[in-house]
Amino acid sequence: MKPRALIRVVAYLLIYLGVPVVASMVTNQTAASVLGIVYIFLLVPFGILRMIDFYRTNDGTTVLSRIFNVLFRVPLALFGLLCLAAGVAIIGWVLYNVLIARQKEYSGPRFIFGLGGFGVGAPLVLYGWFTLRSVLRRKEEIILSPEEQAEFEQEEDDEEHAA
Repeated sequence: MKPRALIRVVAYLLIYLGVPVVASMVTNQTAASVLGIVYIFLLVPFGILRMIDFYRTNDGTTVLSRIFNVLFRVPLALFGLLCLAAGVAIIGWVLYNVLIARQKEYSGPRFIFGLGGFGVGAPLVLYGWFTLRSVLRRKEEIILSPEEQAEFEQEEDDEEHAA
């Protein structure tokens, strides 16, 4: 691992593990609350997005990166499944309230006018579907060094001439 990448990993670990510890040690409730809110609403989503970005750009050339790819597929697939289920539930609830029986909690339109009545349901379904698809269809790319590439091409040429 490169020294710069190692420093970045250590900094992330210190921030993600250190903020809750600092928040628990602060005696002022307001400061502890602000640290907790920053941690929950900024650092955790930022960490999730960084992990997704790393997963999608990770080439899998080292053993650790391959292990990360395999291990990260499970939570990413669960996240996609959760988004898909939530979107289908929202769309189903809107359709139930419009077509079957209107609930008193439902504040949407009485008739379906375009996709606006579904709110965030349609984007959740699409994001969940494409996330699940990308997790299940991801192919590990093998990147060869120039020497390995030349050896591979030589072996292919030998096989063609032998046949």
